[in-house]
Amino acid sequence: MKDTDPNYRVLNLMVDPFNDASTSYFHKSIGGYHGAKLRRYQELIEQQISKNNQNVLNMLNTKYFIGRGQDGSPVPQLNMAALGNAWFVDNYRLVPNADSELTALSKFEPAKTAIVDVRFKGLVEKYNSQKDTTASIKLTDYAPNKLDYVYKAGSDQLAVFSEIYYEKGWNAYVDGKLTPHFRADYVLRSMVLPAGEHKVEFRFEPTFFKTGERVSFASSLLLILLLLGGGGFEIWNGNRKKQ
Repeated sequence: MKDTDPNYRVLNLMVDPFNDASTSYFHKSIGGYHGAKLRRYQELIEQQISKNNQNVLNMLNTKYFIGRGQDGSPVPQLNMAALGNAWFVDNYRLVPNADSELTALSKFEPAKTAIVDVRFKGLVEKYNSQKDTTASIKLTDYAPNKLDYVYKAGSDQLAVFSEIYYEKGWNAYVDGKLTPHFRADYVLRSMVLPAGEHKVEFRFEPTFFKTGERVSFASSLLLILLLLGGGGFEIWNGNRKKQ
């Protein structure tokens, strides 16, 4: 808790990490408990994390492992290989389907290569890898429904973001312009970013939520009009009786 950067994750080995909710009270955790986990993440747990795949833990930005010390108290172990909130990769590898994407995580280097399902080929096939050792990308603001990043690069870059890809609601913007993003490494988000200094935003904007807001507003407006109309009728009717 002395770490001044709150945007990292932990793996608490003092408990069953995927059937315990206490860790999430204090930290962002790669585990936790929910009766309805995302199926894709559950598959990642069963086929990769449970097998102690360090590369997968690194791509999930697992900065600390919490283990038991000699006196039985919790001890944090710093993971220097954690990849952070976002990073640029040198290249990508297309795989034929989601199953192949999950299997490919068994042997890959997430800091250098992004594993991409062929269904997203159209979003990466025009990207020409140009390594830029001076390029940088940083998370500047975090909220459950909005994430802000800034980056600087001398050439177009392929970025991977350590956040779960969920196409039904999340949109990506570069300098305020809606920009396509896609899934990489089975569960994460990725984008091809143009050279220069820019701002990237991810916003949760589900269509059903906006529709619900409009319906709610229309219903509220109709109720107000009915109440006003009813009140006006009562006043008019009362004045009519007095006459």
